[in-house]
Amino acid sequence: MRILFVSLFGPHKGHAGGKFVYEILKELSAKHEISLVTRCDLNERGPLDEIRKLCKEVYPYFYGAAGKRGVIDNLKIIFSYIGFGLYADGIASKGGFDLVHIEWVEAGFLLKKRKTPFLLDAHDVITKPAERLFARSTGLSRLLKGLWYFLVRRIEIFSLKKCDIVFTRSDFDGRYLLKMMPYLDVRTLPHPAGLDMGSASYPKSPDTILFLASFKNRKVNVDAAFYLYREVFSVVRRSIPDAKLVIAGYGPPDELKALSAEDPGVEVPGFVEDIERCYKTASVFAAPILVGGGIILKILDAMAAGTPVVTTPFGNEGIGAESGKELLVAEDAEAFAGAIVRVLKDNRLAECLADNAGQFVRERFGREAVIKVIEDAYSYAAGKKLD
Repeated sequence: MRILFVSLFGPHKGHAGGKFVYEILKELSAKHEISLVTRCDLNERGPLDEIRKLCKEVYPYFYGAAGKRGVIDNLKIIFSYIGFGLYADGIASKGGFDLVHIEWVEAGFLLKKRKTPFLLDAHDVITKPAERLFARSTGLSRLLKGLWYFLVRRIEIFSLKKCDIVFTRSDFDGRYLLKMMPYLDVRTLPHPAGLDMGSASYPKSPDTILFLASFKNRKVNVDAAFYLYREVFSVVRRSIPDAKLVIAGYGPPDELKALSAEDPGVEVPGFVEDIERCYKTASVFAAPILVGGGIILKILDAMAAGTPVVTTPFGNEGIGAESGKELLVAEDAEAFAGAIVRVLKDNRLAECLADNAGQFVRERFGREAVIKVIEDAYSYAAGKKLD
């Protein structure tokens, strides 16, 4: 098939969503003729050379990187989304494609629906965290969060109603969308776990807590990092004074970097080249997901790496692991800290969680299963077009 890929973020060999898009492009390009239109930071020209080997055509839309995420920078990001949407629609309007495959909800907002079937991979259901932030807010903030929730919901509905098939990362997210739009054809496309994991083994760094996320333009992850440091790590230290917290990932803001200068028990290394070593040397992976979405992929990677995971109910809702067997789930800061302390002090518990988690992700989040879901959707959508 001739497929137009529309990706809001540039595919790359790194990790997270861009890594996922790269991996499926690599698999699908062996069977299909792929053209890619993607939005890229000006600093991301390098990875495009690798992508061109997989695609018939690559149409990059470059934008300037944001600075410290002030109002002006946020406006620049919004305008880059708009510019990219118009650019992608221009490519799609030329025709000659059997399918249009869209990555991320926002990428589909300005695409006009024509005769070619649309498939959209939602990655994150963007209405869900907006609704939860609204539900938790009070006073004037509640009014503002309510307006934001209404806007995000309208954007998501407008993008999804044009699509013949929508992929979500979990059955939970699928059910959430179906409550909004009961007529959608929603299919679960799990993220393959452990794409960055090899067979290397590394000694554990004693009493080391890892939090790994992308922080660039992701306030929810920055908030989670501060919550972990201020509300959880302080409690852990009462039981384990020498505990160390590593807050790793691309684009940490200055206020997060400052923690490592102020507190010798905290490291903020920024982007990590050897992500496998980063996961495998940690004693425990902490995922304090407060509103849903965000770093759930990192939980799967930690499980695949054999690192015990402590998360919140929101963190586990799209994974469906059994708390106490494959990971630990805690609802508040005190319980979260207690779960981390249990893992750090009980080697047998840590080993059992790691072993069970590894088996869990191998059975439910394998690469072959993911590609089959996509190929089946392609065949179904192409058949509908012929009808």
